[in-house]
Amino acid sequence: MSKIIFLRKAARAGLLGIVAAGLTACSVTDEILDVSNPEELDEGLLDDAALVKVLVSGVVGDFQSMYSDPFVWRGSMFTDMQITGINWEQTARLSQRIVQYDEGDADGMFSDLSQARAQADSIAGRMKGGLSASPASDAELAMVLAYAGYSYIVLADAMCEATINVGSTIHQPVELYGMAVERFTEALSIANAAGANTTLSNKRKVSDLIAMINVGLSRAHLNAGNNAAAMSAAMNVPDGFYWWVEYNDSDNRTYNVLEARVSGANHSLGVHPNFVAGGPSNWLVQDLEPFLTDPRVQHLPRWRTGHNALSPLYTPMQGLMHSGYNGERFSDGGNPQGFTRGDDIAIASYIEAMQNYYEAAGPNGNGPLGSTLEFVNARRAFGNQAPVTLSGADLMTELRWQRGKDLFLGGYRLGDLRRWLRQGMDLFPSGQHPTAQWGLYGDATCYPLPIEEYEGNPNISR
Repeated sequence: MSKIIFLRKAARAGLLGIVAAGLTACSVTDEILDVSNPEELDEGLLDDAALVKVLVSGVVGDFQSMYSDPFVWRGSMFTDMQITGINWEQTARLSQRIVQYDEGDADGMFSDLSQARAQADSIAGRMKGGLSASPASDAELAMVLAYAGYSYIVLADAMCEATINVGSTIHQPVELYGMAVERFTEALSIANAAGANTTLSNKRKVSDLIAMINVGLSRAHLNAGNNAAAMSAAMNVPDGFYWWVEYNDSDNRTYNVLEARVSGANHSLGVHPNFVAGGPSNWLVQDLEPFLTDPRVQHLPRWRTGHNALSPLYTPMQGLMHSGYNGERFSDGGNPQGFTRGDDIAIASYIEAMQNYYEAAGPNGNGPLGSTLEFVNARRAFGNQAPVTLSGADLMTELRWQRGKDLFLGGYRLGDLRRWLRQGMDLFPSGQHPTAQWGLYGDATCYPLPIEEYEGNPNISR
């Protein structure tokens, strides 16, 4: 009998690293791989240095797989960014801020995010353990560690708490952000040693990877309450920078799920009243073209119902965090770009870095783009809004609104709302749900550990 892996199939599906990780940790995988075909590749060859790029691709692929769904799509369901017009009862409850640990959405969120995290940690460990000839300066290892850092960030953003590798410790979000910082810090050291002009396997330069790492550091530090460190990292991100989670419009395994949620029979994604053009007072108004002046948050001027034939849905267009954003506005007769299957989503950008910087700096801060007030007014000007003369808490409230518009539907809002909640500001939607038949909002702010983890992890109990 020979343990084997079908490498080409696994690589195409982005699963090779997960298979590799499981070989040493999962007896179930051993049973699956126990087949009588000695002509295929033995598992020992998974430590062949020639396979490094395939393993790195597996890390990137698993992150890509979970990012548009569940993280962006389901992660924003009980924020004030989207209305979810889905006809499946348990998923509809997410839009009502009702999240149950014994239903599939909690399990799907935890499982998919944990898979990306475990993939990145496992492959990083293999590369440091001998798979890389020069781990201290291996640019591919730096990229794997960077994706590990982002995997910890999204896990902390979405989950109320989390276990790691079937461990006995239940980690709180701030602890997970600290683990992200550890991986980003190691990644930055390795990337600097590799050299900024080195070309990565994805054809980008290490200089771009360094910027991506610094955005991640600023975000993780901001969420952990380390404001000075968040500002320091954000200062190192160049103007105009983006790092994309890439999708493919010709492959059903690697397309952006948001496209399906705004089109056809599955149409089920609409803009929340807080982000509807002209504000909540315009909710349920048709013909909103005159109000659609902010290019960052464009939506169809008329609402309609979709999948559940119940919820009013103003269909969103692409924002700054989406690769098809074109800056056009309905208010002046433009044609903002809708979502397509191949749209990429930014996990790191200069815009986010500056938002992180000025939130950490506070209302009296100064930085690369002037004072906090000047930065807020620059973002307002970008959105065709008049300047303000705010200060103190009022200025920070406006900064938070500008952050929401800059990062619209990019996967940031749940983590932002939870950070502000830790600071004593509950900005989650409450009161009457915009779908009137659903009554009042619940009080969920995160995804609980699912029942599957309690039943499958012998080291924890309810």
